[in-house]
Amino acid sequence: MLRNRMRLWGTKRRPADATTEGLIVAEEDPQVIPYLLYEDAGAALDWLAETFGFAVRVRSQRADGTVRHGELQLDRGGVVMVGSPGPGFRSAAARGGATQLVRVVVADLAGHRDRVLTRGAQASPVEPGAPGWLAFSVTDPEGHEWYFTERATADS
Repeated sequence: MLRNRMRLWGTKRRPADATTEGLIVAEEDPQVIPYLLYEDAGAALDWLAETFGFAVRVRSQRADGTVRHGELQLDRGGVVMVGSPGPGFRSAAARGGATQLVRVVVADLAGHRDRVLTRGAQASPVEPGAPGWLAFSVTDPEGHEWYFTERATADS
């Protein structure tokens, strides 16, 4: 864990402005971590945590209170990072559509979709995805595409 943090911040300790909000961080992060840029990274962290059930493990703010960098974690260790870009950045929605999607494997796809809908987000129906998988998709407020999946069972 410490080695990964050293790579991220170039130090043996997290910066003073980073908070973990009580989350136990996995010993090692996944090898590949999506890093999404948002015009308002703070609002994105809040929306993603509330709507998708992510836990905020890092929220690093600038002196003016805006979020510079954030990290979200799922129950089985999946990590997504978010950040605020520099001037002139245009979100996926402002560009007219996403250029990628984030695939997230969940244990209870129907329950997760219900959570998303109760928080006011729009979600596609649960449908067969890649062979052996069920899936639904959601577009977040800044236009990033999220694709939630679970393995299909004999009953599905």
